[in-house]
Amino acid sequence: MVYVAVLANIAGNLPALTAALGKIEEMKEKGYEIEKYYILGNIVGLFPYPREVIDAIKDLAKGERVKVIRGKYDQLIAMSDPHAEGPDYIDKLEIPKHLKASLKYTWEKLGHEGREFLRDLPVYLVDKIGDNEIFGVYGSPINPFDGEVLPDQPTSYYEAIMRPVKEYEMLIVASPRYPVDAMTRYGRVVCPGSVGFPPAREHKATFALIDAETLRVKFVEVDYDKKIIEERIKNERLPDDIIRILYHGGKA
Repeated sequence: MVYVAVLANIAGNLPALTAALGKIEEMKEKGYEIEKYYILGNIVGLFPYPREVIDAIKDLAKGERVKVIRGKYDQLIAMSDPHAEGPDYIDKLEIPKHLKASLKYTWEKLGHEGREFLRDLPVYLVDKIGDNEIFGVYGSPINPFDGEVLPDQPTSYYEAIMRPVKEYEMLIVASPRYPVDAMTRYGRVVCPGSVGFPPAREHKATFALIDAETLRVKFVEVDYDKKIIEERIKNERLPDDIIRILYHGGKA
């Protein structure tokens, strides 16, 4: 069978991304044919491997068909003045202090080239899976960055989310960070879950495989080593709140 791999919410978490991509390689050896990869944003912005994550995505794109869009945290980096000498603008954002610290760290570590990579990413994903037209966005169709699609809602809720893009067979979003697979009269609403940004305690790197013929969705989870991320956070002198999110999840 032919599949599309869908990943989102890496959030600068290289060990989680490495684990997810390693699992995909194992599945390919077992006969899964991965036609292409979608990466739905929040590539960077929380954990301390921003440059390494972008390099890993670029390396993946050398040998695979990869489509990447911007997420909320990517946008907060991309919105900076290309000629700015520092990330002082982040202090003016209405976000928690620990997220400001993480975004400043990310801005510095990415350098000009990394920030330009994020600026060059599209906001929306429009593509075909098999014969089916699909639409992808980080937040929601009407609010690409700050919009949010909730998990575990009634069908009527997902129909309202899907209605603005009902000409497509599938809407793929990243904002819930929890896996979603909801069929509506307009089409299917899917969230692949979160690779690197824990939504709750006991998080595993989670991604989705979409069957290119039937559009059926398979969610895959894989463990990753959080201890090495904790040590990196401490070594880089980032706030302890980021360690709390790593182990207990929640909003940044």
